[in-house]
Amino acid sequence: MKRNIATAALMMVMTATSLFAQSQPAADASQKEMNLSLKDAVSSALSYSKQLQTSQQDVEIYKEKIRETRASGLPQASASLTGTTYFGKEMNLGGMPIKMENSLTFAATVSYTLSLQQLASVKVSKIAAQIYETTNESNILDVKANVTDTYYALLVYKRTIDILNQNLADMEDIQKHTQYAFDAGTCEQTDVDQIRVNVTQLKNTINSTERNYEVTKRLLVLQMGLPISTKINPSENLDDMIIEGTVAQMDSSNFDITKNPTYKQMAQSLDVSEATLKMYKRAYLPTLTVQYQYSHPFKGGFMNFDHVGNVVLSIPIFDGLAKQSRVKQTKIQMAQSETNMALLKDNLMQNEEQYRFELNSAIDAYLLQKENLDVAKRVLENYRNKYNQGVLSSLDLTQANANYLQAETSYATASLDLLQAHTKLSKLYNNFEY
Repeated sequence: MKRNIATAALMMVMTATSLFAQSQPAADASQKEMNLSLKDAVSSALSYSKQLQTSQQDVEIYKEKIRETRASGLPQASASLTGTTYFGKEMNLGGMPIKMENSLTFAATVSYTLSLQQLASVKVSKIAAQIYETTNESNILDVKANVTDTYYALLVYKRTIDILNQNLADMEDIQKHTQYAFDAGTCEQTDVDQIRVNVTQLKNTINSTERNYEVTKRLLVLQMGLPISTKINPSENLDDMIIEGTVAQMDSSNFDITKNPTYKQMAQSLDVSEATLKMYKRAYLPTLTVQYQYSHPFKGGFMNFDHVGNVVLSIPIFDGLAKQSRVKQTKIQMAQSETNMALLKDNLMQNEEQYRFELNSAIDAYLLQKENLDVAKRVLENYRNKYNQGVLSSLDLTQANANYLQAETSYATASLDLLQAHTKLSKLYNNFEY
């Protein structure tokens, strides 16, 4: 049983390793134990996760890139103050020496470039920003799924510890009864030793499970973004969560692939390729630049004109076929994106079918282990009564108790498998209820 529970804990730790570094809210939260629901745990993670903070910052950065791209297509203005000295030199003009005076000139320039390629680049930046937003959405799904699975593991550990403690109390009572019977000469020393070893094994199992329980609680605290010293206590009930959150709702959703973040990212990547192709094609079009300059000499100056304007129409003619190469590359990338999108669609549909199969199988296994647990409970209770009546040996009772604990382990494993299968399907659907 220790091995199975520890394996489940290891799976949860590996699932959520990427979320260990989290931001920390006020430190006073660590001074008291918090009764924590699953909804509260997810809400805290969404508020304080460093992973999500970084992801959101990426979105903000790309929004600023859009503004930067737009700004390059707006009128540009600049001003300058230029000081010039000729070091006392003279210029000979028609045999007449003219001394070159030092000068100080102020100039202001306003220019505007009309480029259809630049307008297309703005659209490319917008779609790229949408990809980052979808990536952020995908990260939110990851956080929800990881926190949910860790919380489920806590519920399994908590229930297992309660069951083991109750079993330990019962076995300690039987140990006392066996010792009294041995003192009265009605049983053998081996009966006492067998029960004593069983009690010791139970204590070791409880200690190991409690340590794993504490490790998993610290993992959840880190995923929530709270200080690591924060005390938490899961307030949900494992059995209620299975019935209300999984079995009763397993057929309530229809798979809409367009809501899946991975599929949305692929579709947006295709949009980026299409917009990029239009941008490169517009590189063949002329570019119009209009410029106006005003200058005023404060001192000196030679051949100065206050107002100067010019209009430049740039017509691309030949650039070594670089534009043509970029267009062809983008077309190939579009074809790749379309192929990858079709492949992704097939994979997601296959995953949906597989995850639903796993969920249905997990439900069947859970129901079987639940029934098996009920039978093991009744058998153990019957054997205890017979043992107390002196018609059953300690070896038989120990075996019945081991069978019961194995049934509890199988039930806990089946419960965790069921909840995790439901989480996988919910993540694929992008359909978490919190």
